[in-house]
Amino acid sequence: MRYKIELTTMHDVEEFTALVQQVDCDVRLIGKDEHGSGWELSAKSTLCVFLLGGHIQHILRASQEIDWSTIYCECDTDIYPLIRKFVKD
Repeated sequence: MRYKIELTTMHDVEEFTALVQQVDCDVRLIGKDEHGSGWELSAKSTLCVFLLGGHIQHILRASQEIDWSTIYCECDTDIYPLIRKFVKD
């Protein structure tokens, strides 16, 4: 399942990460940087909190800013009830 999400504050990122750490299967964040290059990382990673919260990306060996309008969460399980606060319609 794929959900477009919105994480606008460091608190949002921390809360989202804590929620998805409860899921028994892989949860991925997928998006694009300011140049349109794709990136992907584990949403369960504590590193995610620092990368997203700090607005600094070191993905694909490049330091780029996130295009915040392109973030999706992917999981094989329906986790909507858990993350609905962050799902963007």
